[in-house]
Amino acid sequence: MRKRPLMERKELMFKLQLPSSSFGMVPYVEEAGVALFEQIQARNMEGVVAKRKDSVYVSRRSAAWQKVINWSYADVFITGYRKGEFGWLAGVPNESGKIRPSGIIELGATPTHKKAFYGVSKSLITGEDREYVYVEPRIRARVKIRNWTKAGLLRSPVFTEFIV
Repeated sequence: MRKRPLMERKELMFKLQLPSSSFGMVPYVEEAGVALFEQIQARNMEGVVAKRKDSVYVSRRSAAWQKVINWSYADVFITGYRKGEFGWLAGVPNESGKIRPSGIIELGATPTHKKAFYGVSKSLITGEDREYVYVEPRIRARVKIRNWTKAGLLRSPVFTEFIV
């Protein structure tokens, strides 16, 4: 099946008798991708995957299957950084206004952003442990995210800019 074109696989799959109502087929839309994506945005959903009709199934990223992500944005405080590979600790205010951890920003920051951050953060250090250096939550940043996890964490945060 994996070597057959997508539409042939779908045709065969939709004919299958499913073992229970817990199983289902993923619906698809042809010729209306823009309208579909507008509905995804209106419902604040994560995005869609656009697939070429003649594509075969592969177990890795492929130019024939493209994710179209409905990014949302969040403003966070940078509360620390990793000592090893790059990563800024992000936090957001909880209901009482206290900053709670919300994830690690690993993507999007340019060398210029990093240099600016480390220059300013030296005077904000409050402590450290084996893996992290912690700073006062005074530096704010905007990140684009896929959405929030059920645990209240940023899903795939990407740095976009500092908030001044």
